[in-house]
Amino acid sequence: DAADVDSLVSAYAMASLLESAEVQAIALAQITREEFRLRGDGLLLFRQAGSQVAADGSPSDMRFWDEVDWDTVRGLDKRSVVLTDHNKMAGKVCEIFDGRVEWILDHHSDTGSYPEARRDLDESVGSACTLVAEHFLAKSEALPREVGLLLAGVILLDCRNFGASGEGSRGVPRDRVALDRLKPHVPEVGESAWYEELKTSRYDVSHLSVRELLMLDLKAAPVAGFPGPVVAFAAMMATLDECCAKEGGPAALLETIRRFAVERGYQAVVCNFATDANGLKGLALAPVSDAQLALCSAVESRVAGAPGNLPKAFLENPLYASQGILEQGFGLKPRPDLEPLRAFGMRAEISRKTLLPRATSEEDGSSSL
Repeated sequence: DAADVDSLVSAYAMASLLESAEVQAIALAQITREEFRLRGDGLLLFRQAGSQVAADGSPSDMRFWDEVDWDTVRGLDKRSVVLTDHNKMAGKVCEIFDGRVEWILDHHSDTGSYPEARRDLDESVGSACTLVAEHFLAKSEALPREVGLLLAGVILLDCRNFGASGEGSRGVPRDRVALDRLKPHVPEVGESAWYEELKTSRYDVSHLSVRELLMLDLKAAPVAGFPGPVVAFAAMMATLDECCAKEGGPAALLETIRRFAVERGYQAVVCNFATDANGLKGLALAPVSDAQLALCSAVESRVAGAPGNLPKAFLENPLYASQGILEQGFGLKPRPDLEPLRAFGMRAEISRKTLLPRATSEEDGSSSL
């Protein structure tokens, strides 16, 4: 359901396990194929496993939500679904498979949904892939190389190398036993070195385009005072100048952001960028067209006016205190060198958790200060 590497690999492996002359089992990801590239650990694991992959690195044998003919699926009388790494269907899935959940393999809190389904649910284990691995190993200790490596990699990642790398372990003995039985599929570098490689790939964004960076960590919200428009707030895992360089300059970056907004139905995009060599984060506001300039001006004014315009609720919010906003505001510094992009430097302590509420709230506490 979350489409993280545990969800993806557990579904992929279960499809392999269930496939037979009587059953056509298809691994389904609840994301678009385009979004798979955002999962660096998934890209690395499927490549290391020798899986058949498309040009973008996504597994060819997995189906993504945007590729399925759902009218045809609805016409299948004997359709059913197996849930891995979650135990309650999202609305769009429930609409197609309501009353057809056959099996659940999960390690999250039990919602009690689908009591008629076969259930393998253990909230204590670190990875849903542990539960899947057990069913493979019950059939045979000789797993296919591809499946064995995928399952081993996810268990190792989800259990944080069982604490051997100085992090708190998320694994329990049941996870450890499963990984020990998958030892033949662990690369020769060993568990610790492989774990570090997988963990690094999880956070590596060097292969991503600006468009993909926009998709990576995005929240959408309406802006008070502007009925209807929804604005996207993207936390960019690259600096403002790096993104300008990737696109070939600020004008090209603005055009890329605008195209993304049009495709997704946003009226504007607000990007907060990673901290640069000068110790500042970046902030950019991109309206879809001139019709949204007033919207962007309002957002800019609300952010630039802090702390003087902060309403009471924000003054009492501990995040605004810990990020220094109550004394220093957001610290916007205009970047005229990046025109026509509406861009600023911003204090490095600022996060989207404080930026978004101030940008979207129409409240003005200036009269009470």
